[in-house]
Amino acid sequence: MTMSRADRLADRLSKRGSGSEGDDGRADPPAEAAPEDADQPDTKPGPEEEPEDVRGKFQAYVLRSVQDEAKAIVYWTNNRPGGYASLTELAEHALQREIERMRAEFNGGQPFPPMPPDQKLTTRPPRRGRR
Repeated sequence: MTMSRADRLADRLSKRGSGSEGDDGRADPPAEAAPEDADQPDTKPGPEEEPEDVRGKFQAYVLRSVQDEAKAIVYWTNNRPGGYASLTELAEHALQREIERMRAEFNGGQPFPPMPPDQKLTTRPPRRGRR
């Protein structure tokens, strides 16, 4: 049987000693009351409870010239109307526009179905100049 937080706290306090006085002869301060949800287990939300649109790491290999231009765009437009505050914002908007174009061209404007869970993208950029 598992003990609640309140029971564990009470058990620790009782093991300190039966007297209510500390080492210096003064009375120990009263123990804090356990929160109302002390009997509730500490749980983190599982993947099914996670909000659908959260940012996650997305790694892609991009030509250096494209990277440089994207950085310059953010630098020169970050405080202007219609500009981008970060590379993340620029990349996200560019991807979203391309996703919308691909949906219209290949899927009747509808979202593509998710990839099967047992599949992974395995394509890699071509190796240039190495043999």
